[in-house]
Amino acid sequence: MNNLQCGLASFVFFLYFYKHMSPALSGRIPKFNRLTKDEKTEWHARNASTLHAVVVTLLAMYVLLFEEHLRRDIIWGRSTLSECSLSICVGYLLSDLYLIFTNYEAVGGTVGFIIHHCVSAYAYVYGLSGSVLLPVANFRLLAEMSTPFVNLRWALSTTGNKDSELYFYNGLLLTFSFFISRILPMPFFYYMVISVQSLDSYSRVSLPCHISWIGVCMVLDVMNLMWFKKIMSGILTHVIKRSKASETPPATHNGTAHKIE
Repeated sequence: MNNLQCGLASFVFFLYFYKHMSPALSGRIPKFNRLTKDEKTEWHARNASTLHAVVVTLLAMYVLLFEEHLRRDIIWGRSTLSECSLSICVGYLLSDLYLIFTNYEAVGGTVGFIIHHCVSAYAYVYGLSGSVLLPVANFRLLAEMSTPFVNLRWALSTTGNKDSELYFYNGLLLTFSFFISRILPMPFFYYMVISVQSLDSYSRVSLPCHISWIGVCMVLDVMNLMWFKKIMSGILTHVIKRSKASETPPATHNGTAHKIE
């Protein structure tokens, strides 16, 4: 299966998952059946998002950990699996863009998501078409590590579990995973961006490619910083709320607090 076929298969699969598989599985969850039509639509879109994130994160981890020849040549190194992971991602991004354009409000579409999907798909297609910087592209895929926690947070909030322990600890995991996969690598990544340009093999990289991959990474990282600010704001608000709730003494029938022995 070539990259185009893999991408098309991914596109079709994620649309099928959204339209048929997720509804069949979600119908077994009691709270799902009480959601509005638009909430159910976004639920299915987020389920597809979570599945995609798990698949490409695992594939990217395998590529980066076990395909040593890619680490030796991060510019022109290639493998079937490194191309497959990117093709799957492109197929998913296009399927999600289709859902956003056809169900903009129902799936929680935003201009930010459209920009993110378009620039990401452009970069991955560019890399696949020229077989260039595939290891770097797979490294960027690790950012999807935080996506399942984002989607679970939305699901818990939508089903009325915002005050649950699971919601709180998922928020901590979301913050941690987002930080280690998107924020912490930034200085190391851009140091690599500068260093790799001194390699002899980089001289074969065209100017459009040079501008594209660095420009796309900068756009995505600006968005990541903006999203991380929102995540930190949300988690701090929730921590403060929990702290105040724990400090409030339980009331008795006569209006006084029970003394804790």
